[in-house]
Amino acid sequence: IIDINTTDIAGFESLYGIGNKLASKIINFRDKLGGFYSIDQVGETYGIPDSTFQKIKTQLKVDGRSIKKININTASYAELNNHPYISAKLAFQILKERKEKGNFASIEAVKDLAMQPTDDYDKFSRYITVGN
Repeated sequence: IIDINTTDIAGFESLYGIGNKLASKIINFRDKLGGFYSIDQVGETYGIPDSTFQKIKTQLKVDGRSIKKININTASYAELNNHPYISAKLAFQILKERKEKGNFASIEAVKDLAMQPTDDYDKFSRYITVGN
């Protein structure tokens, strides 16, 4: 059993059907996200066949407490847009809203800005914060 947020390339390579290339892709995706909150996110990694993911998922565990969050009250457009779950349009809307109305009091305030089909609030909300 491996922890998908802390294992290295060798850890992923020890799994059925995962070679160096796929292991690198999983780690790159994990780094872009800021960590995984769910085992199913490994299956979202580009290039992993669902049949392979189904065979390995029982060997995976996740500790989502160390997820890196983006402060939407201080983040730049590039920081927001680089996140896999935040579309370019949503990043723009967040900055526009912040400029017009000031800092966000809660992450829930972003929910109404998520208008694109790819903007899945349940996914991206786990990666944003309004600060301390």
